[in-house]
Amino acid sequence: MEFTDPYEIDVPPGTRGVGKGPFWSPGSTVTWSFRRFDFDRDRAEVRRPMSVIEDGPDGAVLWMAGGTETTDTRIVGWEDHNPHDVPLKVPFRPLAEAPRRIMAPGHWRGLGVLKIVPAHVPFSVWVLLKPGEAGSVRAEWYVNLEATHQCTADALYTSDHILDITFPEAAGLVPGEQFDPSGAVFKDVDELAAAANYEAWPQAWSETIRGNGSELLDHLGEFTGAFDLKWEVKARELAAEPSVSDTSRNQEHHRVRSGCYNKDWI
Repeated sequence: MEFTDPYEIDVPPGTRGVGKGPFWSPGSTVTWSFRRFDFDRDRAEVRRPMSVIEDGPDGAVLWMAGGTETTDTRIVGWEDHNPHDVPLKVPFRPLAEAPRRIMAPGHWRGLGVLKIVPAHVPFSVWVLLKPGEAGSVRAEWYVNLEATHQCTADALYTSDHILDITFPEAAGLVPGEQFDPSGAVFKDVDELAAAANYEAWPQAWSETIRGNGSELLDHLGEFTGAFDLKWEVKARELAAEPSVSDTSRNQEHHRVRSGCYNKDWI
């Protein structure tokens, strides 16, 4: 099994990999920072305050309640739009032609998210909680492909790799059952293709990211700790506690653009 980061990210000096001490204390707050591959141009980053649930040699587990105030990024000229809703030809132009980005206030939509961050791999596993029918709460399992995580005393740094993976069939699992990779669905495949096709970054980067997603699904059984249903139970417990804000708790994470898993294609 082999994962590869397609590019290095700009991080402060003295960072360490997740899984290396000193470890964060449960209950402390750290800032999750998403830095793009071109961060040094605009210095714009997504920042999310998250509570530490666990941290140790195997990785970290972090929680953010619904309505938590965050810092998002917006594309200049499209400030009122979620970047995912902007026409693909706009954000993915070559760097010399690409629009500038700025930071803007935001908040987490939905009921909360638990992020499981295994050590030394370019992805994290998210349990997203959203309103269901008749007042119920539904959980969605989601893999965010991203740069291998680095951290400081109060922050985690990574970079979003666009391509993500969802597990629709996880809703029917019971404790003891394993996730089935054949039921996985890739998300934002159009954006990953656009990044290379419109020359925002090299084709090789998109191929590396596709390879990381395929490699994870081919070796999913080696990450049972990250996909343990106990994390859904924990997320539901945390979501039942009083949150920072009820703002937008009934709004969804951005829409899913998907493609079924086929390792020969993805």
